Parts: sequence; structure tokens; C-alpha cells
Amino acid sequence: MLASTSDIIKTVPRVVESQREIFFEIGCYIYRTSFAVMELQTTENPPENAREILESLSRSINEAKDLVSGCRRRSFVEEDGSLPSDDSNIRSTISQLEEVIKRAGEILRSIPSSTFIDNEYSEMAVRSIASEMQNAQFKVLQKEEAAEEQVTEEAQREPIESSDLYPTNADFSTNDSQVLDTKLPQLIQFLRRPTSSISRNQGLKNHRSISTASFPDMAIEPLYETFCCPLTKQVMEDPVTIQSGVTFERKAITKWFQDEFESSPEAVCPVTALKLTNTSLRPNVALRTTIEEWKERNEAAKIKVCRAALSLASTASMAVEAVRNLQQICTRNPFNKMQVCNAGILPLLDNFLSHKDRDVRIAVLEFLVDLAEEDDGKARVPSLSAGNDCKNSGLVSSCETPVKWPPGPEEVQIEMASYLGEISLGHESQKTYVADRASPVLIRMVHNGNALTRRAAFKALAQISSYHPNANTLTEAGILHIMVEEMFTRRIYNEPMDSKNEAAAILANILEAGVELQNLKVNSYGHKLTSDYVVYNIIHMLNNSTPEELNINLIRIILCLADSPNSMATIVSVVKKQSEVSYNLIELINNPHEELGVSAIKLLIKLSPYMGHTVIERLCKTRGLPENLILDETAGTTARTTERQALSALFLAKLPHKNLTLNLALVGLVPRILDSINQIQSSGTRSSRHSSAYLEGLVGVLVRFTSTLYEPQMLFLARTHNFTSVFTQLLLTKTSNDEVQRLSAFGLENLSAESVNLSKPPKTKKPTSLGKSFSMRNFLSFGSSNKRRAPLCPVHRGVCSSQDTFCLVDANAVERLLTCLDHENAKVVDAALSAICTLLDDRVDIESSIAMLIGKNAVKQILHVVTEHGSEALRHKCFWFLERFLESGADSSVGDISMDRSLPAIVISAFHHGDGNTRQMAEKILGHLNRVPNYGTTHFTM
Repeated sequence: MLASTSDIIKTVPRVVESQREIFFEIGCYIYRTSFAVMELQTTENPPENAREILESLSRSINEAKDLVSGCRRRSFVEEDGSLPSDDSNIRSTISQLEEVIKRAGEILRSIPSSTFIDNEYSEMAVRSIASEMQNAQFKVLQKEEAAEEQVTEEAQREPIESSDLYPTNADFSTNDSQVLDTKLPQLIQFLRRPTSSISRNQGLKNHRSISTASFPDMAIEPLYETFCCPLTKQVMEDPVTIQSGVTFERKAITKWFQDEFESSPEAVCPVTALKLTNTSLRPNVALRTTIEEWKERNEAAKIKVCRAALSLASTASMAVEAVRNLQQICTRNPFNKMQVCNAGILPLLDNFLSHKDRDVRIAVLEFLVDLAEEDDGKARVPSLSAGNDCKNSGLVSSCETPVKWPPGPEEVQIEMASYLGEISLGHESQKTYVADRASPVLIRMVHNGNALTRRAAFKALAQISSYHPNANTLTEAGILHIMVEEMFTRRIYNEPMDSKNEAAAILANILEAGVELQNLKVNSYGHKLTSDYVVYNIIHMLNNSTPEELNINLIRIILCLADSPNSMATIVSVVKKQSEVSYNLIELINNPHEELGVSAIKLLIKLSPYMGHTVIERLCKTRGLPENLILDETAGTTARTTERQALSALFLAKLPHKNLTLNLALVGLVPRILDSINQIQSSGTRSSRHSSAYLEGLVGVLVRFTSTLYEPQMLFLARTHNFTSVFTQLLLTKTSNDEVQRLSAFGLENLSAESVNLSKPPKTKKPTSLGKSFSMRNFLSFGSSNKRRAPLCPVHRGVCSSQDTFCLVDANAVERLLTCLDHENAKVVDAALSAICTLLDDRVDIESSIAMLIGKNAVKQILHVVTEHGSEALRHKCFWFLERFLESGADSSVGDISMDRSLPAIVISAFHHGDGNTRQMAEKILGHLNRVPNYGTTHFTM
């Protein structure tokens, strides 16, 4: 029958759209009878005349096939597709087809009600099909009418989706919100129309966008005998073929062989009774694939039937049965959950949330909860609002107002709040709307409800608060008072859920949204969110809490409170006084829970500027620290940098640099740090989103050692690993961001400041006459020897090298530092300028240093900095630099300075508006400019 009906569509003649639709409608009617056919095959109570009914339907379909085929053979149509004016054969054919459809409808009408047992919606669908087919009428248009209708249709046709009861092309994804927003509303608009608005005798005449390609997919295919295992008589899941060539279900044939061997040493085929020489099982991949495809087609068709039943549901029992069937379909194959979402069923279910019958509401809610769960228990994201306005959702309206549905309104309210905590609301306006309407009721449910009610309400509030723009709405609804009460004072015995963690999570979400903290009251006693009362209680909870999730949320709250100066002072005071708190925080660094360790490090970084030495003291007394903070990354080429690694390095870098205790504890980590830096430079910072921060931390740790070079061990470390060369290379490498460049320049400044102390002229002894003659002979004999005295550094007046004395000139670092002066980041420019200024220190050879800097065009670079950057500290350094050059009297540098037209105005402005040191430096520069000969056309006076 299915093959015959498929042939009908393939043999449709080439006619204009208006005539072709008649054949499409005929084919659609015949395909819809397949639903009744399957019901007759699968029902547990078939009628006595089932065989006669099937044979009658088969004869009708074959007759329709012959009529359409004959129509094609006779080629009734003209080139433009219209009917010939002198030929009435096409009219006769369509009239005969109409009679065939009506007879098929009468056959379907003859199926007794007892066939459907309790499947009320199936009976409704079959009766509807039968009624439409009995009243089917097909109007054949003349040539002029056909042309006129075709023009009208082309002018009025809208690009809508197929809106029959069983649409098939629904393979779009719920993740594509644009497709959902544009296509689903049209489908929903059709499905929401009352059944009475669709005339039974019109059938599918109003829906002419159906294509022939979609018809076969609409059929619910019958069960083929080859799909069933001969032993179990059930559809096979894992078909395997034995030696005899018969295919069985793997589990069934395996059990058969086991039972056979117990009674007989020889194995036989259970179907053919042939003896088998072996019991090997060969997977029947082709059959398994065919069965899976058959299941997918049938399940897709069943979903469409259930959707049609929901759209036509006239009784509560019909709706419940359709929902239960959908639930069973999704249970058998979790992939069908996505098919249900794609089929536009969610908006229909949303409508049933407001149904007057309690059983309907409960069934729908249970199914929605199932849809919201992945196979592993995690939340899915079926958006209830994909095709339905959230403002009209029965879910929100049922949560926001007292439920008046007897009996058991509390159960329904709990289910609705639970589902509200599961779904993903796609659009911002919908998220805001839910917060506005549902939050007050959810907060009351937390405050006054029982354990189940509170659990559902907490879940929904956590979902709502995760969207930061809802923070103010929740705050105005009074959520802070309830959440703080849940955390500090609420004590509920015999309750299966501890609400502290849920309350802390919601409070952290709200605070992270950036709400104003200063004036938020949290209880009736007038305590504010930033008060000592709140801070002490949260820190006390953190110090005595063991659940990891609660500790994470408490630290999140403390990090937000630390943005308030008053709260930060209280936090620092408590942590300093209660040593146990700081030790516990440091212990959390090594916690195996990744997120908890990360949160603890973030808090310690926040506290470091206020109590860095205290943190170092307790850090060095903790077992395994600080060595474990920098991991051995020998496998760094394969392992990605984690957030925990990056924050650990940054934590060590931000602690006070001049703390010798910590620096000595970190000495052994230097080779590991340098290896990690090299790996990041070779692989690039794009290998991990935390690589850049990790590199900052590693470079910052190296800079620590340059702050305590007075310690012999630090000095030996810097020489051994050639820190000068390391920082010079980091200045302009591709992997270096602004902070890495700033730190590298800062490290070079510290190293260069020690160059004067380390670079000393070599001591020479007065040679004797014998020594003179020996030296002369050596000179004459070994004049080509490589053992010559190293040249003296013109700046430091001694023997220098980048490795031993940290000389910037020998390391070629001056050029790179001058290049950094063109940087847009003022902090990088400031650090680079500070490093260059060490070459103009009073202890070096100023004239030689100025000559060297003039040769590298340093004056123009400094003038550019003065013009581009207006910070007080940076201008002060630039003025000091320029004053050194003007004081030296070098003609080229004085000429460059005096020729700069913008400098006088900047210096005069600094003289009038700068601080004391800047004003003094500006006055000296102006004094030099007045005594400078007129190298240009401009002469400056005070």
C-alpha cells in the first residue's frame, strides 16, 4: 500500500499549480490513511473485519494509482499546463478520484471504536481523517480560471512553513534562535487556531505549500517481519547472524547457545534446526542501520501525531495520553527530546500549564522536567520562549499569583518553580520579565515554604540572579534580607536541605552584578551589607565551613565586599587578628577542588597590598608552600596553562618584592620559571587563554630577586642566569604584553642601579724593569694572542658585562628601552624611562653617558614623551632627563631641545600647576633655555 501511494505522487502529470494541487491533496489523503493502517496492525483489540478493511483500502489506492497513471499516459494537458477546451477526460479522471477518496473515507469510518481501546486521541485523528475524505471535493479550473488563480496566488503567497497536522521538515536546531523566532510563530499560530475554524470539507486545500518530497516522511511505516528476532518476536537492537544465515538478537541467541550446550554438546540453529560447526556471531550492520532508520522515521511520525493530538485535544484524558506518549518516546531515545523541541510542541505544552484539569498540568510539568534534563542529569536548554512570548507563559503566571487550582496547588507551584529553574530564557527582555513577575513570589516561597517549596524556589532564584541586570529587581523585591537571614540566623531542623549554600550563591550573583553596597540594609536592626556585622559573620562562616561549594560562594561575597574601603579595612583587620583565618585561606590554595583553590588565590591577591608581609610569613610556614605554587612544567608543550597556575604565579609576583624571606624560599624555582618562560615564548600565548597572565606572573617573580641584590645569594642568582639578557629579550618579544614589558623594564632598572657598584677599574701594579722587559717580550712574541685586557665601559668607568655587572650598554638594552618610549601605555613608558635614567646617575660618567644617548637620538624620544603623556610623575622624570642634557651643554642636544616649539608651553604649564619637585625642575629648564644661544628663529624669555 505504501509503495502504491508513493507511485501516485511520482506519476502526477505536469500541470499548473492550481491543477497540480488537486493531485497533491489526493496523495495527502491517501498517505494519512497509513495512520489508520498502523493502528489496525498494532492494536491489541483488532476488529473481526480488519482484513476486509485493509483489502478495501488497498483496492481504493490501486484504483487511484491506475487513474493517475492513465492521466499521465494520455497527456491531457497543454504546454501551459491548462486543460484543453475540447477535452473533458481530465474532469472525468478527477471526478473518479474524488469518488475513490470518499469510498476510502467510508471504509475508515467503518472501523469500530473498540479498536482504539483507551487511545482516545488516535480515534479522534482517524475519525477526523475519515470525515474529511468523505466530504472531499476537487474543483477543476478552466484555462482562464487557472491562469487567474495562479497570478493571484503568486501575488498573495507568503513564505510560510507547511502547516498540516504532520509537518516533516523540522530539522532546525533549538540553538538557532533566529530560525526559531522566524519560523515557529507561524506554526504556532496555525496550531492555536480552534478546530472549528478549519472546515472539515476543505481538508488541506488551504495549505498548498506541501511538496511531493515531504509526503513519504509523513507515513508511519508498518513493522517488517525481518526486523523481529525469531526467538523474542521483538524488534532487534543488536542483530547478529549465525552460521546458518539466520539473524537473531545478540542476547537472545547467546542465551539459546548457553542453554543448548547444557543439554547437548552440539549447537543447532533454532529456526532451521541445522547443526552448526561454530557459534560465532557476525554483526548484521546493514540490518541494524535499517532498523535504526525505521525507528527514527516512525518516532518522528509519532511525535507529529502527538502534536496533532495536543492541538486538537478536546478532553483532558486525550491531552494526558498524548503527553504520556511523548514522554515514552523521549525515554526510549533521548535524541527525540530535541525532535520534540524542534516540532513546536513546547508552546503547546505551555498552554496546557494553565489547563483547568490538575492531571493535565502535572503530566505536562513532569514531561517538561524530563525535557530539561540531559542524560547525565545536567540541565538542557529548551527555550520555552523560542516560539512563544514569555509574557504569556502559563509557567510564569502560575508562579507569580496564588494558585487556585484544587486540589494540591502547592504541588503545581513547586513543579513550576522547579521548571523555571531548569529552562534557559533566551532573550534579555524575557529574563527581565520573569524577574519582575516571579521574584516576589519565589522569595515568599523561600521565606515561608516547606523543604520542597524552598528547594524549588532557590533553584529558580539562582537561575534568575545569574543574569546580572536582574540584580536591582531582586534587591528591590527584598531578596538581600532573606538571603542574609538564611545564611546567618535561619535554623530549620529536620529539613533535608541546607540553605546556606543556595543563599550564598544567590547573594554572590547579585553582588557580582555591581549593585551599590553602601546603603543596602540586610535586617531590621539597620545593619548594612558593608557593616562589620556582615563581614565578621561571613569570615566566621568561611573559617568554620567545610562544604567546598559554600566556601567558594563565601569567597565570592568577600571579594565583592572588598571593593568597599570600609569593608576592606574590616576584612584586613579580622584576617590579621585571627591568624587561623589567614592560615585557612592559605591552606585552601592546595585544595584539590580547582575552583575553590582559584577563589582563595584571588582573595589573597586582593589582600596582598594591605597585609603582604603577614601573608608571606604564614605562607612560608605552610607545608609545601610556596614551592608548590610554581609547578614543574616539563610537559608544558602538551599541557595547557590553567587559571590556577596563572593566578599562583601572579600571587607570588604581587607580594612585597623586598621581602627577603620569600625571595630566598623561591630561589630553587628559578630554573623552572625560566623553562616555563621559554616554553611560552616558543608556543605563543594563544596556546591557552591563561598563558599571558601566567607569563606576567613568572616575569614578576624574577623581578622580585632584583629588589634584593644586596644579598649575595640573589646576586649570584642574577649573574648565573643572566637576568639582564632575559629582561632585555622580553622587552620587545611578540609574547610580551604591556605588563610583561613594564616588569622587564623595572627589572633592568634594578639591575642597572647595581652596575656602578659592581663595575670597578681593574687594579694595576707598577711593573719592575725585569717585568717590563718580560712584558715587552710577551707583547712582541704573542702580539696576536686573544688574552687582551677587556675595554672599560665609558659609562661605569670599569670593566663591564651584561652578565656580571648588569651593564645595559653591553646588553644592548638601551635601544630597546628607547623604543619602549613610543609605547601608548604610560606605565611602560615610565618604567623604560626610569631604567634609562640610571645611566645619568651622579656616580656614572655623565659626559660619556650623554654622548652615548645623543648617538641613539634619545633627546627626541624624551621630547616625544613630554608631548604625548601628561602624567605628573612621567613629566617630572622627563624634565630631570632634559635638565641633565641642558646642564651638560652638549651642542646637539641643546639645539634639539631649544628647537622644540611645544616644550616651552608645557614647561611653563608645569611651572604654574605642578607639584613642588616638578615646579623646581621646570624652573631649571626655563633658566637653561634663557641662557641658550638662539639656534633657531625663536628666543624664549621668562
